[in-house]
Amino acid sequence: MPDARVSVLPSRPAVRADGACTLDLLVTITPPAAAPAAGRPRLNLGLVLDRSGSMGEVRKLAFAKQAAVFAVRELADGDRVSVTIFDDRVETIVPNGVPDKTRVAGLIESVAPRGSTALFGGWAEGAAQVRAGHVAGGLNRVLLLSDGLANVGESRPDVIATEVHKAATAGVSTSAIGLGADYNEDLLEAMARSGDGNYYYVESPAQLPGLFGAELRGLSATVGTDATFAVESAPGVVFSEVLNELDTTPDGRYRLPNLIGGMPVSVVVRVTVPGGEGEVPVARFRVEWTPANGDGKRVAVAGLTLPAVPSAVWDALPENPEVKEQAALLVAARAKKAATRASEAGDRAGTAAFLAMAREATCAVPGTPATAAELAALDQLDALLVDDEAKFRKQAKYESHQRHRGKSYRPDEE
Repeated sequence: MPDARVSVLPSRPAVRADGACTLDLLVTITPPAAAPAAGRPRLNLGLVLDRSGSMGEVRKLAFAKQAAVFAVRELADGDRVSVTIFDDRVETIVPNGVPDKTRVAGLIESVAPRGSTALFGGWAEGAAQVRAGHVAGGLNRVLLLSDGLANVGESRPDVIATEVHKAATAGVSTSAIGLGADYNEDLLEAMARSGDGNYYYVESPAQLPGLFGAELRGLSATVGTDATFAVESAPGVVFSEVLNELDTTPDGRYRLPNLIGGMPVSVVVRVTVPGGEGEVPVARFRVEWTPANGDGKRVAVAGLTLPAVPSAVWDALPENPEVKEQAALLVAARAKKAATRASEAGDRAGTAAFLAMAREATCAVPGTPATAAELAALDQLDALLVDDEAKFRKQAKYESHQRHRGKSYRPDEE
C-alpha cells in the first residue's frame, strides 16, 4: 500500500530576519487511495441498538431497524456481523458470524421498544461479540445507537470511555450515534473519541439510513487506524498550540481520526519563530499509522524551512487565504464549544458572547463557500438558542467536534 503524504503550508512564505514572528501552519495528511471493494479488508461489525421505551417515539426504532437492515445487506461476502439490543436488559439476537442476511433482517425487524437504557452493558456485549469474531487484518467495529441517558448499570462517562479505549487498544473500535434531544452527548462523543471511531448527532430518525451508509462507506474506505501526529520544533522555535482539539497519547502525540482513502486530514499548528538569516528551519511533522490490513506501522515525515526577510518585507507579504480560512474556522469551533459550556452553566449572556466570537472569527477572513456555510450554521444556532437550548447544545458540540476532526456537519452527504 502506498504511504500517506504530509504537506505543510505556512500563513506567510517567510520569517522575519530581525525579530520573532508567529505563523499558522496548515499540515495536510493525504491518505493513499482506498483499495477496490474486492480488495478491501474484511469488516466485523457489531450493531448495538437501543430498544428502550423512548425509541418508540416518532418512529425512532423503525428507522433504526431500517438502517441496521441496510447495513447488514451492504456487507460483502466474508464480512461478519452481530446484533445486540438493550433496554434495562441486554440481549444478542444475532451472535457474531457471517450472516444469513434474510434471517438477520427478520430478527432485527422483530425488535420492539420497551424498558430503560443499559447503554454500557449493551456496548460491552457488542464489543465482546466483535472480539469473539475478531478478524486479523480486518476492521473490527462496534456501532452504537442510543436516544437516551444511561440509567441502568455503569453510567460514569470517564469509566465508560476508559473501557472503550481499552477495547480500541485491543483492536475493537467504536462509533456512536446520538438520536434526538435527550441523550448524553458528552458521553457518546467521549466513547467515539476514546474508541477511535466516529460520533454522530442525528436530529431526525429519517437521517439514520443515510448515516449508516456513510459509516459503512467510511469503514470500507479506511486505509489507516491508530493514527497520530507529532510536532518537532526547530531549535529556538516555540510551538504554541494545535488549533484542532485532539486527544493526546501518554507521550504527547496527537490522535488523528482514522485515515480514509480520498479524505485528507488537516491540522493547524501555531508557532513563533525567532529572527534568523538565510533559510530558517521551522519544524518537522511526523505522522504514524497502522494500515487497515494490520501490516506494521507506517511513518510519514515533512519538514518546513522558510527564508528570512526584513520586517518591512515580511509585513507586506499576503497571508495565505487557505491557511487563514482553516485557522478561523477552528477558532470559531472552539468558541462554539465554549458557548455550550456557558449554556450549561445558565449563562445566556456568555453563550451569546461566544457565538458572537465565532461569527467574528469567521467574518475576519475573505468569504469562501466554507465560511458562508459556517455563517449559515451560526444563524441556525442563534435560532436554536432561542427555540430549544438543549438542541442548541447538541448541535453546537457536534459541529465543533466535526470541525476539529476535519469532517462534514452532514456525514450522510460525504
